[in-house]
Amino acid sequence: MKLKRKLKTHEQKMQELAVKYKVAKQKRNERRLKYEIIKMSLPFRLTLKFNKLIVLLSIVAIISYTVAAILLQKYTMTELSPTLTTCVYGFFGTELLGLAGIKIFDTKYQQIESNVTENINDPEAVG
Repeated sequence: MKLKRKLKTHEQKMQELAVKYKVAKQKRNERRLKYEIIKMSLPFRLTLKFNKLIVLLSIVAIISYTVAAILLQKYTMTELSPTLTTCVYGFFGTELLGLAGIKIFDTKYQQIESNVTENINDPEAVG
């Protein structure tokens, strides 16, 4: 026995999709408003720049590795591989030095650029 399915016409399908679209749009607006309300009620901002997040995670990783190594040595009387320790500190140290170098050169470039624009707008400049 074969069951017959009632097929929807094109107009019925389009009306159904239009209703679904309106509901989705209302839900999106509601989520956006809730997000704005939460942002206004917080006394501080939660946004971090990427390089500050990397610095924070690097410091947390170094501290947690050091604590884990000390606890492992204390309770199991085994020492972590000196090569592993050197690699961990070297990796995170290089990350931090790289970010510091980027920040230093970016700041220096902005200072040079601001000096150039100041000289261009100077009314007493020769030329």
